[in-house]
Amino acid sequence: MAERVGNVSRREYMSVGCEDGMRTRLRFRGSLPKWCLGIFMAILPGLVAVFMTPAGPTLASITSTSPAPSARIQGTPGASKKNGADAKKGVEGTGKRAAGPCIDKTKRYVDCGNGTVTDTLTGLIWLKQATCLSTADWEAAKKQAAGLKDGDCGLKDGSSPGDWRLPTSKEWEETMAKAKALQCSPGPMLTNDAGDACISSGPSSFTAVESDYYWSSTHMEGQERAYFGDVDHGNLLNGSLVTTLRVWPVRGGQR
Repeated sequence: MAERVGNVSRREYMSVGCEDGMRTRLRFRGSLPKWCLGIFMAILPGLVAVFMTPAGPTLASITSTSPAPSARIQGTPGASKKNGADAKKGVEGTGKRAAGPCIDKTKRYVDCGNGTVTDTLTGLIWLKQATCLSTADWEAAKKQAAGLKDGDCGLKDGSSPGDWRLPTSKEWEETMAKAKALQCSPGPMLTNDAGDACISSGPSSFTAVESDYYWSSTHMEGQERAYFGDVDHGNLLNGSLVTTLRVWPVRGGQR
């Protein structure tokens, strides 16, 4: 009996031990998901930080490392009216503006001493040598005027190709109006420098003005004709574009 009791006791002990082991394993298995979840929640912020960090530089770094825009350099405008280095050179590399008008309120025409004469009434700057350029048809006359520059026809005004042009028909009328009112015909139909007498009475800043026909830049719409100034009689006439007439360029004015 004592042995049975002892055996029973051993079996019971073994049974109890097994049950305790099973309970321990069950408790461990039951707590395992909670333990794993705890670890996952602990490392989750670190994972978020890793995956949310961009591989390249941030916007702030791009902005701070980008070079600042360079200031635009404004050059001295030439005839082409460009900015920067091209403007410094100008069309002919002079880097100069054409000289402006010279004003003397006591006179209508003022000799600027640079190959030009200013009409203080109209604001036009005339080529001093009225017959420097050769006679031409209308298209050739426009090209001759546009090609005029410093160094041509006694000019020392810093002008460049494109600065000069033919007078408009209106400008021719305004130029001849006073002399026509003074009845200076036969011409040339211009006044003297003071603007109170005919050019023939002098003095005059112009040289070699002819009583002849001079092209204007004004084309007759819808026709192969253009206007020209009749400096002999002070009239505004028109003729075929292929007619050969005199060329007297101007620049400036109030077109």
